[in-house]
Amino acid sequence: MDIRQLTYFMEVAREGSLTGASKILHISQPGLSKVIKNLENELGVLLIDRSEKTIQLTDAGQELFHQSQKLLSEYEALTEVIRDTEQLKRGHVRVGVPPVIGTSYFPSLIAGFRELYSGVTLTIVEEGARSVADRVDEGSIDAAVVILPVCSTKFEIYPIVTDENKLIVHTSHPLAKREFVSYEDLEDENFVLLNENFMLHHHILSACREAGFEPKITFKSSQWDFLAELVAMNQGISILPRPILERFNSQKIVQLPIRHHSVKWEIAIILKKGKYQSFALRRFLEFVQENIQRSF
Repeated sequence: MDIRQLTYFMEVAREGSLTGASKILHISQPGLSKVIKNLENELGVLLIDRSEKTIQLTDAGQELFHQSQKLLSEYEALTEVIRDTEQLKRGHVRVGVPPVIGTSYFPSLIAGFRELYSGVTLTIVEEGARSVADRVDEGSIDAAVVILPVCSTKFEIYPIVTDENKLIVHTSHPLAKREFVSYEDLEDENFVLLNENFMLHHHILSACREAGFEPKITFKSSQWDFLAELVAMNQGISILPRPILERFNSQKIVQLPIRHHSVKWEIAIILKKGKYQSFALRRFLEFVQENIQRSF
């Protein structure tokens, strides 16, 4: 028994005749009669009393008619849901966005996506890049925005932005008048950095170690603006992405390019390899790739 057989049976029951039902269904009367007969043979019962001039349902036919009404209604609703999902009238996307990235790029992207696809629920999880990458790996979120590099064996990686990190120092700092610095110049400095939940923290440590020293970290935070305030109070130096610093206006700090071992701020969206990607998720990824450059 399949949906087609039930649909044909229901039309025959409503019309009370094979002739009327065959016209509505655009099928020949013998063809329709054969479908009903096959359904009866499959179920092992008579559904239609053929002894009268007009079609009458048997007891089994009456029961099938009532049960099929509910079944076909649910089937049509399910079909509509699937169609709506494909057309992005509904759906759910869960995306992890580190605050340090979200502040710079994503408010306008999120607003733009929601305006176009109001039926799609977009849930944003704000945690550090390492945390959201772990969430993608375990399957609790669909995608994450991270700072590269990440493990390419676990994730599908879609690069979206490349920018630079800059050193920030107080205006009175000896390095403040330099045109640029290298990591070797920072060996004796006190660092105030984003904490271990952020990939940038680990990138900076790695670059310092490549330059031959272990950085002296006097303060760690999850709030980039707090770190910038500490630098403005001459409590240390920090390294932060250029787009974030563009949003921090202070006459007490100086931004300096980092030469040679400068770690680029490379942002990507990652998805778990081999995991099904919903229509809404694929469209969100496309939307970000198409519109990210307008966000800064």
